[in-house]
Amino acid sequence: MILSREKQIQFLQEELKKQTDDFKMKLDSSAVDLLLNKNKLFVAIFVKFMSNGEMLLKLPASRPLPRKNEFFYCFTLPESLKRYKDWGNLTYRDLIKRETKATEVKCIWHGASDDSRFFLAGFKGVSEAFRRYIEQAPGGIVNLGPEVPPFEYLANLERVVRSRHPKCDDILDKDYDAVGFTPILLDSNKDISQIVQEDHISSDIIILQGPPGTGKTTKISDLCMSLCSMGKSVLVTALTNRALMEVAIKLQKTKMMKNGDIFKTNLTTDEEKSVHNLMNAETVQPLPGKLMLSTFYLTSGMAASSFDGPLFDYVIVDEASQAFLPMLAAANMLGKKNLWVGDVRQMPPVVQLPTLRISRMGFSPIIEGLNTVTSSGLFKTYQLTDTYRLGNRAAAFTGIFYNNTLKSKSELNGLFENIDGPIIVPMKMSKGDHTPKNAIEKAVSLAKGILSKSNDAEVAILSHRTNTTTALQTEVVRQIGMSKRVLVDTVARVQGITKDYTIYVIPDTDSKLYSLELRLFNVATSRAIINTYIICPNDVLEFSYMSTEVRQFLTQLK
Repeated sequence: MILSREKQIQFLQEELKKQTDDFKMKLDSSAVDLLLNKNKLFVAIFVKFMSNGEMLLKLPASRPLPRKNEFFYCFTLPESLKRYKDWGNLTYRDLIKRETKATEVKCIWHGASDDSRFFLAGFKGVSEAFRRYIEQAPGGIVNLGPEVPPFEYLANLERVVRSRHPKCDDILDKDYDAVGFTPILLDSNKDISQIVQEDHISSDIIILQGPPGTGKTTKISDLCMSLCSMGKSVLVTALTNRALMEVAIKLQKTKMMKNGDIFKTNLTTDEEKSVHNLMNAETVQPLPGKLMLSTFYLTSGMAASSFDGPLFDYVIVDEASQAFLPMLAAANMLGKKNLWVGDVRQMPPVVQLPTLRISRMGFSPIIEGLNTVTSSGLFKTYQLTDTYRLGNRAAAFTGIFYNNTLKSKSELNGLFENIDGPIIVPMKMSKGDHTPKNAIEKAVSLAKGILSKSNDAEVAILSHRTNTTTALQTEVVRQIGMSKRVLVDTVARVQGITKDYTIYVIPDTDSKLYSLELRLFNVATSRAIINTYIICPNDVLEFSYMSTEVRQFLTQLK
């Protein structure tokens, strides 16, 4: 199967148009309607920056709060528009045109305020320029609106696809027949750094599969230190800043960090506070003996600009399962050697195009880049087998998705023997109801019980759909309050996190098709160190549209 450049360009253009059209609807919506009725726009009061670099805002208790873990376009307005009652018929587009300063931010926690009329919320990701601006206006008004989609990222990838760079051709023009593959298994006794360096003598590209809790970030960090100590230039690129900062945090006590040898693009105020001596990089460039951390967005732009060197000695793609096929080509264009680290059994990139359109046009191999290159068997592929997050029982269940190759190395083994891992909570639910009251109350009751028994346990309550998640968050606030120890979110946005307990809610609706989809189900049920509670319909096993692995998982639980 050769994926024509025309088909790849068609996918990127259709996805860009879909995202543009969806965002245009928000831009052309009444700003007041987005604020008062749609809960898509929020007005807050700036309080201060905390010692860890987070921005503290105060929001009215009379209106819903911005969702935790969600990104927002944060902006200020001129004096004449600081009161929303002065917005009149202005659209969201009109407000943005009149902004005085802006930054992207992420809401990370909610909290109570001394004044019952307000709640507090913490945000990270604030740019240094915005911080300097807003600190001059304590008590100033800050607006939080829909995030601008990654238009430029998709445009960069289209330019990559149009490139005739030989290292781009090596990825985009291969014959990717899905022949299946059997990865070479690596336990914790193997020296990953040595294996990768030895294999790279004869191979330019190596793939490392990392199931949940197998220490992918630690392996990447160790490899970076080893390569930089030999004077190699290294680039680690990932979809999210979170993944890049996890690498930086692993290296924060090393000599490299103390010597200022680790650079990150778009360093934010909270990142600077959390990892001392992490250097801000104005551009992505190879430096001997130095490590560069940069997102797909910036590295794809570098590759798209007719890049002809000098190349990085090594490019490491973290979160590689989140990379489109053209992004893997971009990474190959930037490095002499490439290591792609990810997990094809976890979720692929999120796209806006309808599933039916993706299927009809055959776009899936382009979207699921890592799965495409891995299943072809064209590149040497390893898989880590030792999981440090999951206990024996949890590893056995999650191992169903990895041909039963996972082995637990958890320090908790023995403490929770035969009690750790998934627990099924079947119940009767109203068919077609995305917000079943009894299931939502049960989920929050479980979370409340966990918190009452432990002073430091952290809980994630997850669901596939946003409206289910919103109802769960409302009930959490009602029963538990503004606890920083409870995360409520969709499964699509928690890949990579670890919590002590997870509660996964599956309503009895047509969306079971997605809630039980192998990769989403795997992500949802492998976040917890101790237990995952699966709240689902009584007759969940009668649902015909589920993979053999998910059915085996649920059958063994039943």
